[in-house]
Amino acid sequence: MQFMPHDKQQTSQTWPQSLAIAGAWGYIGRKFLEASQQLGLQPSVFDPGPAPADIPTDQYRRIIEEEAFYRQPADLFHLALPPDARQRGLDILLRRSRSGPLAILNEKPMVAPEHPQHGRQLIKAVDHSGALMLFDFLELYSPLTEIVLGHLSKFREVTIHSFDMLRSKDREDIANLRNYKRMTPIQFQESVHCLAWILFFLARLRGGLAAALDGGLKITAESEPYSPPNPQDYPYVVDGRCVWQLQCGETSVTARTDFKRHAPWTKRRVARGIADGQPFEIEAEYLEGKKRLLINGVDQQVDPRANSYAQVISTFARWRGKLSREELLAGVYPNPRFAQVTYQLSSALWRAGFDRRPLQFKSLQSLLDFDAGFAAAVPWLGRYG
Repeated sequence: MQFMPHDKQQTSQTWPQSLAIAGAWGYIGRKFLEASQQLGLQPSVFDPGPAPADIPTDQYRRIIEEEAFYRQPADLFHLALPPDARQRGLDILLRRSRSGPLAILNEKPMVAPEHPQHGRQLIKAVDHSGALMLFDFLELYSPLTEIVLGHLSKFREVTIHSFDMLRSKDREDIANLRNYKRMTPIQFQESVHCLAWILFFLARLRGGLAAALDGGLKITAESEPYSPPNPQDYPYVVDGRCVWQLQCGETSVTARTDFKRHAPWTKRRVARGIADGQPFEIEAEYLEGKKRLLINGVDQQVDPRANSYAQVISTFARWRGKLSREELLAGVYPNPRFAQVTYQLSSALWRAGFDRRPLQFKSLQSLLDFDAGFAAAVPWLGRYG
C-alpha cells in the first residue's frame, strides 16, 4: 500500500490565545482547563454546576449566562457538556459561524446510540456553517501517532498484518467518584477510541477512508454487562467489557476493551507488518503518565507525563495552520465524516456482541448504510434493579 502524506505545506499560523470550555467542571473539562493553563491560554468557562473549591477562581473567567458564553470572541471552543446541553451549545455556535469562522473541539460520542440519524444531520449542519469542528479522539492528536506515521512514511510499501490492542480501566470501583458518571455501552464509550486509531492508520496508509475498507470488513465480538456503582441512574443495561476481532482486508485486529472490576489501567497498542520487505513491530502505550513508544525494540524516548489534552490543542492549531477548513473537514482527520464512520464501527461492534454473530461489510458505503437497531433492541436488554 502507498503511504499518504500526513500534512501539506503550511499556509498560515492560527495559534489560539483563548479557550472557551463548556462543561468545565467535568473530568474532561477540567483536563482542558489544566491544559489551557499549561499552554498559557486565557480560559473562560461555562458550567451550571457549582465551581469546584480546589480550582482558584483567578485561573479562569466564568460566564454564567449560556448565550453570552457562546457569543464571546474565543479562538477555540471546547464542548464537554452532557449530550443534550452540548447539542444546544453546538447549535448556537453553528448558527453564529455562518457570519464568521469558528473553531470547535467536540467530545464524543458523535451521537447517542439510539439516534444514529443525527450523525448525517450533524455533517450537513457543519458543512453549511463556517465552523471547523473536530472531535476529541485524543490519540489521533498525539505525537506518538505522528512519530509512527512519520516512520512508516519513509517506506515505499507498507503492509500492516496485525494490531493487538488492550484498552481498560476499573470503572466499577465504588470508591472512584468518576465511576458514578453515566456511560454508554463500552463499544461507544471506549472501543470507539481504538476503532478511530485503527481507521486513522489504515486510511492514512491506504489513501483515504474508502480505501481503508476496500478489502472488506469482518467483525466478531463477545460482550459482558457493566455493573455500575449507581445502577438506578441507567435506563438499561450497558456493556462493560468487549473482546473483539476485526479483519480489515489484509489486517487482523485482536482487541479487548474492559471497564470491569480490577481491569488494568492501560491503552496499549502493538502493530506488526512489513515495510519495504522488512518486518517491523511498533508498541505504543498512550496511558497518561505512562506513555511509551518502541519501534523495532528501540525506545523513542517520549515524555511519559506529556499532557494529552494540551497536545490536542497544539495539534489542532498546527493542522489549522497548515490546512484549509475544507481540507480538514474532507480529509483523514477527526472531523464529522470520520466520526460518523467510527460511530458506525462502534454500532456494528455492539451489534456483533449483542447477537454473538459476526458481521461483514463489503465497503465503506455498506458500513455507512448499516443500522444496528439499537433503539429497537435495548428493551430486550432489561433494566438494573
